[in-house]
Amino acid sequence: MFAVDLVRGRYHSSNGREARLLEHVKKVAEAGNPQAVLDAIDQYAHSQEFFMNVGDDKGKILLQEMDKLPAPPKAVLELGTYCGYSTILLAAHLKDPSAKVYTIDICEENVEIAKQMIAHAGLTERVVHVVKPLDQAVQELRAALKSQKADCFEVVFIDHEKSVYLSDLLLLVKEQLIKEGSVVVADNLKIPGAPEYVKWMKQQSDFSFEQHSVCMGPSALWLHDIIGAIGRSNCSPGCGCCCC
Repeated sequence: MFAVDLVRGRYHSSNGREARLLEHVKKVAEAGNPQAVLDAIDQYAHSQEFFMNVGDDKGKILLQEMDKLPAPPKAVLELGTYCGYSTILLAAHLKDPSAKVYTIDICEENVEIAKQMIAHAGLTERVVHVVKPLDQAVQELRAALKSQKADCFEVVFIDHEKSVYLSDLLLLVKEQLIKEGSVVVADNLKIPGAPEYVKWMKQQSDFSFEQHSVCMGPSALWLHDIIGAIGRSNCSPGCGCCCC
């Protein structure tokens, strides 16, 4: 089962499912092959145990939004590492040889699983882990942007505690970690849902906002979830620009 730590704002399992997933991936997926690792995770999640990963269908939407940028991103930010599925997806899609994915999660147990998963995919050098909440990581992320010679995070993927989607987005805008032209993608806008985030986005005239409905779940029970995409159209310098 999943336990929810409402203070730390992070889901974590209490039955060892993440370790079992990692064992499966190491057993069946070719080392150094990111797609093989993703396929192994998908196969296990579809046939054995449910996992809160973005998955292959919604993952395609994430990469499509990433590809809309006029130039390959140098710095990608992920909020919510969990087992590393979307981290691998994003890191494997980087086209700039110096680009990195900076991934934030506050559950150390999950981060350790993710590190091994990412290493098995051969992407360790492409990923930087930040094990603290976003509001405690601002200076570290500014230093990361400086090292990447990037003005902002060009792509942000939000897939952590749903109740802080909006507050973390607003923090990114306030601290100018995202700016005009950035793409922000947010998962699970319907299930389990982030209504405040969606409501706020729909009220912003200077953001373009797209929602993509995707079927998810086992074949016997198809659920509809939403992954959203937004883009800011009338930004002044320093304004946030995102896709959710």
